[in-house]
Amino acid sequence: YAVEGENMSLYHQNDSKDNCGFGLIAHTTGQASHQLVKTAIEGLDRMQHRGGVAADGKTGDGCGLLLQKPHAFYQQIAQDKGWKLTKEYAVGMIFLSQNPTLAEQSRQILNEEIEREMLPVLGWRVVPIDKTVLGDLALTGVPQIEQVFVNCPSGWRTDDLERRLYMARRRAEKRLADDPDFYVACLSGLVTIYKGLVMPKDLPTFYLDLADENLQSSICVFHQRFSTNTLPKWPLAQPFRYLAHNGEINTIKANRDWAAAREGKFATPLIPDLLQAAPFVNTDGSDSSSLDNMLELFLAGGMDLFRAMRLLVPPAYQNNKTMGDKLRSFYEFNSMHMEPWDGPAGIVLTNGRHVACNLDRNGLRPARYVITKDGLITLASEIGIWDYKQEDVIEKGRVGPGEMLAVDTYTGKIWRNNEIDEDLQSRHPYKEWLD
Repeated sequence: YAVEGENMSLYHQNDSKDNCGFGLIAHTTGQASHQLVKTAIEGLDRMQHRGGVAADGKTGDGCGLLLQKPHAFYQQIAQDKGWKLTKEYAVGMIFLSQNPTLAEQSRQILNEEIEREMLPVLGWRVVPIDKTVLGDLALTGVPQIEQVFVNCPSGWRTDDLERRLYMARRRAEKRLADDPDFYVACLSGLVTIYKGLVMPKDLPTFYLDLADENLQSSICVFHQRFSTNTLPKWPLAQPFRYLAHNGEINTIKANRDWAAAREGKFATPLIPDLLQAAPFVNTDGSDSSSLDNMLELFLAGGMDLFRAMRLLVPPAYQNNKTMGDKLRSFYEFNSMHMEPWDGPAGIVLTNGRHVACNLDRNGLRPARYVITKDGLITLASEIGIWDYKQEDVIEKGRVGPGEMLAVDTYTGKIWRNNEIDEDLQSRHPYKEWLD
């Protein structure tokens, strides 16, 4: 049991688990639209049965959207405010305390850490919300929700911007560790997040931005949370900064312990001051948030999405007689650097360019997809999340145990599991290295 003052409870934060509904929708060639966002919200609403609802009938366990950065929408905001955005820029979705003094302190510290990276902060925007759709429980913890706009110096690449924002955010989080309301839902030039303790149908009513026709995206990852043995909190709503997860990471204690043990060994020439971001994996959030922490560390360090996910959530390869030696060598080599984050787990994720689904080796979380003639791919915990015409369907299928399916919206390529494995096993002579 946990003890806080004289209050005693059977709940402990280390017991946080979840079993949820998740999905993604994307236009394979990167065609952004507001209709895609609306379809994602419709899909969320149809997965309401996968989430928990409080006794007030309005407070959900948490739901949200992880979108490719809606450039046209943010350009319009900047124009209205008289800000001039550079070619590369970032927007952060920040949860702040309702206490004005604490909120201002958080703004100042995050500004300091961002500007320390030579990144100009254009300003802050209060995100328009409608609190009338919230239940009593959600209202007791609703944060002050604001966005920070950050410009990028000329000559910086997108990945450079993401890395330095990662470091700025981690330093700010450590400085503000005593403020329980400060939370950075995202701070990125690639993606943005809208999430909270609301019912899915109320998400576009609570976040007025989501009803704006100008808010367009070609990628949307969505999630409906069902929390088990944990209390709903605004920061624990998913998606997180890269992924949304359905199931449980049953190896989470070992994963967190190993992350702490390896802390001094993580290194990359791309981030010489990386250790300033330690600890890299949280121990007081959900298992999903810890997995997201490890993924963002790998991506910041220069690893691509495919290798990072196959390293974190590998298939069962040891006794697979149908697997070739080259591929088995790839997984065996990587197993020396990272133990599996084992489920049952179904994961949908995006980095703003790729959108993907990965199942753990057990394959106990269904993930079914549909590809239609208009270039849309939808994947979710179940079928029926949106209405398509059967005659428009090009392909239907599912992601199997230990498999990964991905789409590159820049090139339009759909990466099948065997293609991903073929690419990964061919990058280096893993078998020679092992021998």
